[in-house]
Amino acid sequence: WTMVAGGGASVVYADTIADLAGVKDLANYGEYSGGPTTAETQFYAETIFDLMTRYKDDRGKILIIGGAIANFTDVAKTFTGIINAFEKYADK
Repeated sequence: WTMVAGGGASVVYADTIADLAGVKDLANYGEYSGGPTTAETQFYAETIFDLMTRYKDDRGKILIIGGAIANFTDVAKTFTGIINAFEKYADK
């Protein structure tokens, strides 16, 4: 599972996961960019967490959060949204 900021970064992450683990282990593909608000990022994170926690996998699951310096994105806002979503889904 991935949450990656930026279209270019999301492609690199997806390609790397597919190369190293195999495309079957790439659970999702998406990205957030363009200056999302805290609420928008939280909604996106909650959507991923909802999908991620619906079914158990005996191998476990991994969430990779990535990106770099974002031209139009306030990283403090996006990570606040992600943290809020983690707090909401912590028990799942």
